Amino acid sequence: MRLAAALAAGLAGVVVPAEGAAVVGTVDSRTTDCPEGLEVLVERPYAARAGIEAGSVIRLRAAPDADACQAVVAGLFEPAADPSKITATRPRLLFHLPHLQALAGRDGEVDYFTVRLRDGVDAESAARDLEPLLAGTQVLAVDEVAERASTTFRVVGRFQAAIAGITLVAGGVFLACIMVLKVQERRAAVAAARLGGIPRRILMGWTVSEAALLSALGGVAGLGVGFATSAMVNAYYQRVYETTLVFSIVTGEMVAQGLVLAVVLGMGAGLVAGARLLATDPLDS
Repeated sequence: MRLAAALAAGLAGVVVPAEGAAVVGTVDSRTTDCPEGLEVLVERPYAARAGIEAGSVIRLRAAPDADACQAVVAGLFEPAADPSKITATRPRLLFHLPHLQALAGRDGEVDYFTVRLRDGVDAESAARDLEPLLAGTQVLAVDEVAERASTTFRVVGRFQAAIAGITLVAGGVFLACIMVLKVQERRAAVAAARLGGIPRRILMGWTVSEAALLSALGGVAGLGVGFATSAMVNAYYQRVYETTLVFSIVTGEMVAQGLVLAVVLGMGAGLVAGARLLATDPLDS
């Protein structure tokens, strides 16, 4: 069954449920008579708010002053999880393509369509072959379309990367300060160990190992907070926007990077603290 999206095709207007509540959108004013057997699919979040269910009869207007066409709601559909449309205010409807053409008065016209290639077909070659066949059409790879549509998200990503960098630097400095204070409390014990003949490298290794262990434990605790926060963010915003879109995700790569950074920062802090302590004369302690 071939279906077309009303909003994607430029058709949209006043969707009036049978009980009379109206929702205003935008619609091309070029219309024809009501198509016979008009059916429509309604997105689930809007249907839940408007009290529409499968089998309901709604009235569709191609323009506010046009005659209404009765349509049967053939079913509900779950909108695709698309971050670019998460704040869309107009309801999304799906029509049979001939019905949509009749309502919009745009027979044989499309705004865009997607071509799925067989395995092994070169996308660039296919694009070069298709463009001459469709005058005025620009053929783009899916990756390029996504790249053009994700400019805002790239800006947000850079902003988040800057915040992460500042946080890591501040966390490393804070950890180094804690380790210096912690080691300073053991000056007497370290001095006694040095006077007893324990090599500096062993004392330095002990300090660095302790700092790395503490950092690793802190990293695990931080990841636990991250997982919990991510789950709460998803639960809240998925409910607010009535979508299955995942707003926050903690990947295995992030977990590995977090633990590695924690250990590296811990070792760096241990080196700073150990070098500061071992640089002093044990007899001064």
